[in-house]
Amino acid sequence: MTKLKVLVVEDDPMIAESVQDILELLDHEVVGIAEDAETAIQLCNEHTPQIALLDIQIGGDIDGVDLAELINDQFDIPFIFTTAFADDATVARASERGPFGYLVKPYGVKDINAAIEIAMSAYGRLKKAQENPGVSKIIDNSLFLKVDAKLIKVKIDDILYVEAKGDYALFKTLAKGYIVHSTMKRVQERLDQYNFAKVHRSYVVNLSKIVDIEESNLLIEDKVIPISRANKEALMKRLNKL
Repeated sequence: MTKLKVLVVEDDPMIAESVQDILELLDHEVVGIAEDAETAIQLCNEHTPQIALLDIQIGGDIDGVDLAELINDQFDIPFIFTTAFADDATVARASERGPFGYLVKPYGVKDINAAIEIAMSAYGRLKKAQENPGVSKIIDNSLFLKVDAKLIKVKIDDILYVEAKGDYALFKTLAKGYIVHSTMKRVQERLDQYNFAKVHRSYVVNLSKIVDIEESNLLIEDKVIPISRANKEALMKRLNKL
């Protein structure tokens, strides 16, 4: 395997040391060990790791799941979740963040080696797919969406929201939905200059189409869309409130 720069996020010193020993045995470079989200983001900025191992249950105000969302937003780094146990709700949240693998404690050399191999292979396929995007440039306040063999023109203001569907994105309008091969990161880049906001790892919404907001959800037409903790503050700042 190619030597990789690895970030380890783990708040148990004994486990962190064990993981570091295994990674170095596999000839990888551990660029840092973070006990909390703030340190992890700092290490990402300073060392540009190529992959991260994220413990789901870390200390601090931001757990490993929400840290993964921050990494998705700010860095192009694949990550693997590590955990000893987690309740169903946490597992569901973790799955929504798009991890490239899971490691259940305790794990050994073969487990970590296999997880990293699989993660980097999946990440490589994703990057290759991104070279052929399904979302074109914006022309005349419209997007050309590549649907099958056709390019379909959709007015920006007609889009209610965009929902992640694995390696695809669903562009939903009042009339219909369009499935295109694209990442949410690329969708956000295309729509960010318009009245759209990322409210969840799986959703970018048209702010002008929001009917109401209640706690951790918003409503567009008859669709209830979750708002993640990591995105709620930025969303509220963009709304015209009394």
